[in-house]
Amino acid sequence: MTNIERVLRNEIYTTEEPTQEAPTRLDNRLVQETNRSQILLYLSRFGWLTCRMLADLVWQHAAQPITMARRTLAPMVEEKLVFTRQLSKGGAAYFLSAKGAGLLRLEGFDAQSGYTLSVANPIHRACSNWFLIRAIKKGLVVYTEHEIATGRAPRKVVNDKLPDGLIVADNGQCIWVECEYSQKSRSERHRVVGFAKAALGRSERIELGPDLYLARLAIVGSNQHALRWMAQSVDDTRRYGGMTESQLAEVDVCLLTLTDSLVPGDVFDGNLY
Repeated sequence: MTNIERVLRNEIYTTEEPTQEAPTRLDNRLVQETNRSQILLYLSRFGWLTCRMLADLVWQHAAQPITMARRTLAPMVEEKLVFTRQLSKGGAAYFLSAKGAGLLRLEGFDAQSGYTLSVANPIHRACSNWFLIRAIKKGLVVYTEHEIATGRAPRKVVNDKLPDGLIVADNGQCIWVECEYSQKSRSERHRVVGFAKAALGRSERIELGPDLYLARLAIVGSNQHALRWMAQSVDDTRRYGGMTESQLAEVDVCLLTLTDSLVPGDVFDGNLY
């Protein structure tokens, strides 16, 4: 099994520079190639990632993960395996190039370059990316918003909605990710509440794909205001008998704060019930 295949199955979560204490003496070249392979695959799966996101994915146990990421990304940009676009509030996003996508296709992975992608709405995507990165680091299988949008993951429309990501827990039970980065209109909030009413608390789970079933909803907010307004809409529905306690128990909330440069701050998890 190649490194690419192991990353796809979430069997490799990080690689580090070999040390004298390491039980397996991998040479520096092999470690470097593994790191580069992981970067290419993660960019293909997420669409775009910041240097800090890649550092968290590939070098999560390293002493200086961001330094390691920068050292690896710089020659990859020079070799045109990846390219960058500037974010509106500072920093850069990394994308997969045509050359990088070609290398992945040689490994049998359905990869496309990111030239047609944009970072017009970076906070929403960053919120989803960071939430899914947390799940990957816990050893869970995820489907990213980019994979869902490009048809490389279960693409089940439920109550006129597509997820901002999926996390697969035990026995194929899936967490549907809904990201909030700004105060939505009342009608938009009611769409999310309508989804929760239609999809949760059911005796028969909605099938999202082969052996994959919708079990929970995770509402992830990048700021307190967005999350507070959404929680209020859900609570209003509950008060008038529109949602049951079992449905509320299946709605998790997460405050995942982000700076203007998309760096995550404190994370707070909770449940509406």
